Amino acid sequence: MSNQIEELANLIKNSNRAIILTGAGISTDSGLPDFRSDNGFWKSNKPIYFNDFIKNEQSRILSWKRNIELNNLLEKINPNDGHRFVSKLLDLNEDNFLITQNIDGLHQRVFQKNTNIIEIHGNATSAKCLECKKEYSLKIFHQAARNDEPIPTCHDCSGLIKVATISFGQPMNTDDLVNAQNLTADCDLFLVLGSSLVVQPVASLPKIALENNAKLAIINNDETPYDGLADIVINAKINDVISEINLG
Repeated sequence: MSNQIEELANLIKNSNRAIILTGAGISTDSGLPDFRSDNGFWKSNKPIYFNDFIKNEQSRILSWKRNIELNNLLEKINPNDGHRFVSKLLDLNEDNFLITQNIDGLHQRVFQKNTNIIEIHGNATSAKCLECKKEYSLKIFHQAARNDEPIPTCHDCSGLIKVATISFGQPMNTDDLVNAQNLTADCDLFLVLGSSLVVQPVASLPKIALENNAKLAIINNDETPYDGLADIVINAKINDVISEINLG
């Protein structure tokens, strides 16, 4: 593994633009289980589909109660060395970019001024109007949900307010997806940290990188569908690997 780690360090240092894709595996060392694992959030909380949220007030109240539970969990955990490593990579080269599948907001808690991030599945620590996209803090919606009261609507357009994540059955933000695809097509290194690479459309990004002659490196505990195509594959815990990476 040491040779692969040295090779990866060289790829990072010599890259003109690296795209870093992070999945649930980068947050497990913070104590946050993979949402789809046996002890993950969706195991004990049946997902609420987007259409149900739109049509039914009780579904909206339940959705916000789930967000209260999730944020209570997020308040107890902190970013780990994996998040700090990604922040270091973005600081290393202003053209490097992070695409994260995670909704936990842990990356932002270690970033300073860097804005080179696409939260492709949104962020569970903020809210947004589904119509005019005005952003809101969570407090008043949590209060309404706790009291089983109707969820307040947008002050500007009366649209429904929802946690700023992509729910099951909800269309993705097209601008974010197109931006992620274009950035990937323009990179020379695509680095995967803690993603199984099975959830679409994000799972198609490594294919775009390879089609444009980028190097593909994967650090993940388990195998992925792209392992046979990647230049570097390290099946290990992220923090165990990055502790050995010397970027000079």
